[in-house]
Amino acid sequence: MLVRLLAAALLTLALSTSAHAATPANFYGTNWDREITTAPDLVQDEMFRKMRTTGVETVRTSFRWDLAQPEEGGAFDHSVTDALVARASERHVRVLPIVIVAPSWARTTASNSFAPPRRPREYAAYLTALIGRYGPDGTFWTEHPDLPRLPIRAWQIWNEPHLQYQWTVGEHVDRTQGYARLLRVAYDAVKAADSGAQVVLAGLTNDSPRVLAGLYRAGVHGDFDVAAIHAFTRKPRNVLRLVRRFRRVMRNHGDGRKPLWATEIGLPASEGRADSDNTLQTTDRGMARFLTKTYGLLRRTSGNRKAGATRAYWYTWASRYSGEIFDYAGLFRYRPRGQPDPRPALRAYRRMAGG
Repeated sequence: MLVRLLAAALLTLALSTSAHAATPANFYGTNWDREITTAPDLVQDEMFRKMRTTGVETVRTSFRWDLAQPEEGGAFDHSVTDALVARASERHVRVLPIVIVAPSWARTTASNSFAPPRRPREYAAYLTALIGRYGPDGTFWTEHPDLPRLPIRAWQIWNEPHLQYQWTVGEHVDRTQGYARLLRVAYDAVKAADSGAQVVLAGLTNDSPRVLAGLYRAGVHGDFDVAAIHAFTRKPRNVLRLVRRFRRVMRNHGDGRKPLWATEIGLPASEGRADSDNTLQTTDRGMARFLTKTYGLLRRTSGNRKAGATRAYWYTWASRYSGEIFDYAGLFRYRPRGQPDPRPALRAYRRMAGG
């Protein structure tokens, strides 16, 4: 009996070790957004240090064109993104930029912040400038020889463009066709500036497989290297179901071998706190359990081209824990007048990522 128990224990250990060893590089990610992005420098420095010790390998965040070039014809100001890239590289955390938000002079409706770019080539010019700054031969690395050199080699083109609040157009304007045009021009610009860079499709949420099928009909095949899903659902097994359905659409359009990244997953701990009847809500403990089970399932299936995702970005790293439901999704609670407060899900993330 003792021999059998010992053999079973060794087998369990071997399987566990094998699963962890097979986890793709940069699998463990998080999103960096909301109020924490404007926190004092010392707070942000500490947060990036915590990312690394927690096991975060890659951080997804917005690179905002409107902040970099507020005036038409003006030089690009990279000061905001310089600070972010410096913090991340110092902690050996790779950056996945969401290139988003056209300046008022460059968008279809000046008064709507998330109106799409009027001329895709102007958006592409910002992408080209970003690669010139942070790509393999980027001036940022030349100017900061003291930092670990982690050039950015993946660029996500916008966020959730099928939603009106992320791609604000008139009621009868086809968002799918508009995004497909932007993606085509962006893809060519990225490849011209860095042929080895990956173009990441915007993250798609809600009925994401149907949205992806619509984008293929609009002609996006061949204009991205990595697909992206935002799989928000209360049950971890349903995250896998969404990934499988999404991958089926990819296979049906000849993209079965392309990587898929879950650029947002999460469950907000807003139950009993937010004024909402949204069924996604849970408690602090429920959020931690969801994180553990979801990352476990995604990690075990990460090598399966029919059902797997090779990166998973938790939404989000820090939030204020007051307001709408996703204000309660952070691994930290951040209040501008206090220090970030770790939530139970942070411990769960650390256990999964081995930080």
